[in-house]
Amino acid sequence: MLMITQGLSEKHAPSFTTGYSSPASGTLYNWGYGPAFTTNSTPITEAPSMTYDNETLYLKGWHIHSPADHTVQSDRSKAELHLVHADANGVERGVVAIRIDPGHSDSPFFSQFMSSSSSIPSFDSHEGVQMEIDMLQALKEVNMFNEFWTYEGSLTSPPCTEGIRWWVGRNVLFVGVKQMQSILGVSTYSARVEQEVWMHGINV
Repeated sequence: MLMITQGLSEKHAPSFTTGYSSPASGTLYNWGYGPAFTTNSTPITEAPSMTYDNETLYLKGWHIHSPADHTVQSDRSKAELHLVHADANGVERGVVAIRIDPGHSDSPFFSQFMSSSSSIPSFDSHEGVQMEIDMLQALKEVNMFNEFWTYEGSLTSPPCTEGIRWWVGRNVLFVGVKQMQSILGVSTYSARVEQEVWMHGINV
C-alpha cells in the first residue's frame, strides 16, 4: 500500500517528452484479463521511449488490470494501466502505472480506440486490431506524470520477473462512465495480491 505520508519521489524521475512525441503503431487486443496493446516496432529501439537516470527504455506495450494492483491510502482504483518498457535488448526493465477511475468526461486517450465505430476485443476474443495510438496523451491526462512513487519490484503477472523499476503516478486518469463500463465489461479480475512495501525501497 502506498501512502501520501511516505512522500513522493524526487529520484529516478522519468521523462517522456521527446521519446513519446510520435504515435505508437501496434495491435490492440485482449490479454485474457482486459484491454492490451503491443507495439509493432522492430527493432524495439524504434518504439516510443522514456529516459531516467541516463538510461533509455522502450515501450513494449500496455495492458490493464482491474481492479488496480496498487492502493493509495487504502483506496483501490477501478483499474490500472501498465506501460511496460524494455531495454534495447528487449528485456523488460520498467513499468509506468497509472490508476484509472470514472470521472465526469471521456478520456481523449481512451477515445482513440473506444468509439461508436471501434471497440475493445472481449476477454474471450482472439481478435487483434492494428492501429496507431498517441501514448503521450495518456501522460498528458495525468499532468505528464510529474508526481509519482517509485520502487524496485517485479512484474505483477507470471512469471513475476524481478528487477523491475516501477513508477506509480499520484494522479488518476479519469475516464467517462461509459468508458469505464466498457473497460470493465471486457475485463476479468486480475489484481495481484498486494505486496508489503517492506524491502521494496519506496522512493529510494
